Amino acid sequence: MTQVAAAVDRGGAGAAPYHGGMEGPASTAADVSPPGLVQPAIVSVHHVRLPVSDVLVSRDWYIETLGFRPLLVEEDESGVIGIALRHPCGVVIGLHRDAGRAAALRGFVAVAFGVTDLAAWVEFLRSRKLSHAPPAATHLGHSLRLTDPDGIIVELHTNNQPSAADA
Repeated sequence: MTQVAAAVDRGGAGAAPYHGGMEGPASTAADVSPPGLVQPAIVSVHHVRLPVSDVLVSRDWYIETLGFRPLLVEEDESGVIGIALRHPCGVVIGLHRDAGRAAALRGFVAVAFGVTDLAAWVEFLRSRKLSHAPPAATHLGHSLRLTDPDGIIVELHTNNQPSAADA
């Protein structure tokens, strides 16, 4: 096992195990499950929920910039309060009106979408005159950053890790 893999198995290099807010020694599902009980599988990310100040403005941005399509609209007496969008790749995001939380996430990377060709994305974004950070090598691949209408950072990220010479 590599040092990185061993660190991940331990919860990260030098990281203390997460206790879930409980005092006492860290435990795993195997430690607290009755004998013979197997932890059920997580099979995917169902959706990502993001707070936004204006649901319709954000909806348009995610559709026009990233290619999402409307899936579900939630309304109350005041109008549209949430919308679910699905990308053709299957990723679902929920945009929900909450200006305070959206402001708190301004400048924070809230979500990273996997892509195969950053150069194609750079060309696409330039053709639409959409600002973005230049592509950069990261620990887990290469990425570029965009900001949504609330200033929340959205990354487009490759899965290929940079070589030691790139890092």
